[in-house]
Amino acid sequence: MVWSQAIVHSIHSPNEILVEVFEAEGFFKGKKVIVLSARDDKIIAIGQIKDAQIRKSSGLVKVRIDEVVENLMVMEGDGVELLDFKLFEEKRIPGFTSLTLNSNQKVPSKFKELAYFGVFTSEGHTLDKNELLLSPFQIQYGMTNQAGLRVVNALWLDGYANLGGKYKVMQNRYAKITFNGLGAYKVQDQDWIGQLGGVITLPANSKFQNHLMVNITFDPQYEKAKATEDLGLFRDSDIRSITEYMTDDWNRVLYGPVYNVELQTFGGTISYMWIWNSFHVSLGLATRDLTNLTFGRKGYYYVYDFFWRF
Repeated sequence: MVWSQAIVHSIHSPNEILVEVFEAEGFFKGKKVIVLSARDDKIIAIGQIKDAQIRKSSGLVKVRIDEVVENLMVMEGDGVELLDFKLFEEKRIPGFTSLTLNSNQKVPSKFKELAYFGVFTSEGHTLDKNELLLSPFQIQYGMTNQAGLRVVNALWLDGYANLGGKYKVMQNRYAKITFNGLGAYKVQDQDWIGQLGGVITLPANSKFQNHLMVNITFDPQYEKAKATEDLGLFRDSDIRSITEYMTDDWNRVLYGPVYNVELQTFGGTISYMWIWNSFHVSLGLATRDLTNLTFGRKGYYYVYDFFWRF
């Protein structure tokens, strides 16, 4: 028998359980929980507290089961724990997309949703409030949990003053939507670049989620613009469908097709992202045109990045 903060008291309905919380604190309405096997501490299900008022009279709270892992069955006596990164480390909980945390507290980055998919891929969702992301290619700062700022270092080094923003307009268990934009201007060449985009995330199951990304680039001097050509940044407008797979050790595999609007070609990208407490490394392969079997800027090329998030 494994000790837990709370245990499953009874099965209330096919997707609801009653949980006995004893003297445990923090079991409030809206809090996410995980159900662990009483036998071996293996994760069985992921849920959310829907009714904590009945605790006053019965010592129970009602939990809605949002996801069952690997078709396992919730049983009376199974343990119930509040989501917490210390619990993930202590119990060695494998990575699941539905367990990612959003918190103003110091939570290791590997337990959070991606705010950045890499310089050659796309923007993700917003950072938490007062959180900072540092990359050789850009810097991001979370003003609030819904809004943030970013600057592209490579553009500054080429003389382009630039500033961008991100805003998360929706987040629930069905979808997350974030819009982003950036403007850059080089006084000497009177060259400006604008970019608008967004990402819609749709969870598929406990291991996969899909990201639909749109990046629209405005560049009047596209043919001879140094920033978009020599630096390899903001060259095209594109539409991407990126699938994110979370490994058991909370790293990410990112892959999917890309439609290039200017070239009217289909490309693709695949990469692996290693994530530690704050440091990320991403390495992969991409192409703007699947039919161009050469290796280089017009064919297949490496994608890479590394950054800190804290």
